[in-house]
Amino acid sequence: MNRFKVLTVVSLSFLFLLLSGCRVVLVDETLEETAAEPEAKGKETISLQSSVQFSKDKLVFRGVTDLPKGAVIEASLKEYPEDVTVEQVINATAQPLDESKISQTGEVEDDGSFLIVMKRENPEKRYQVSIQFRPELQPQPVKDQYGENGENIGPAEGVFQYEIDQSHYTGIALYGPLPNLSDGGFYRGKWDLRETQNKSRPS
Repeated sequence: MNRFKVLTVVSLSFLFLLLSGCRVVLVDETLEETAAEPEAKGKETISLQSSVQFSKDKLVFRGVTDLPKGAVIEASLKEYPEDVTVEQVINATAQPLDESKISQTGEVEDDGSFLIVMKRENPEKRYQVSIQFRPELQPQPVKDQYGENGENIGPAEGVFQYEIDQSHYTGIALYGPLPNLSDGGFYRGKWDLRETQNKSRPS
């Protein structure tokens, strides 16, 4: 009987240690995910909304923002590799090619609206499309308000951080998928852009 009790105690102790170890791993993973989230420390909030309408030969980005008149908005496309499926593009489970970026800029009008029209170079390729407010592209009065590197930007939908020539920047970005013409169906027409591509929806 004593031997049985000893084995029981040892087994329970081992199980307790094992479960305790699992809890520590789960907490560590949560901390890593939290640390990876973009953090905006400024006080200047930015509202940015946009959609992209597309046909076989052009892309039309329209949006509205509370950024001041003259602020520069960049529309860009990044191509997906040939072996990426339309489902991976829509669900954002694959990464586009950074070196394939094509971009064009426009300016915010008096009423906060902006319009950017781009030629659709290759309608048989799939792309990630985005609208971005990038501090390094801004005229000086806008930089004075939001910071040379975007350091004055506060928490907002679409906040992201990036690096250029070892300098760190904070900006605002909205994303969406651009399927090719052969994908057809509800993928053609117009998409509302969101802070992450998988949240983007046809509109």
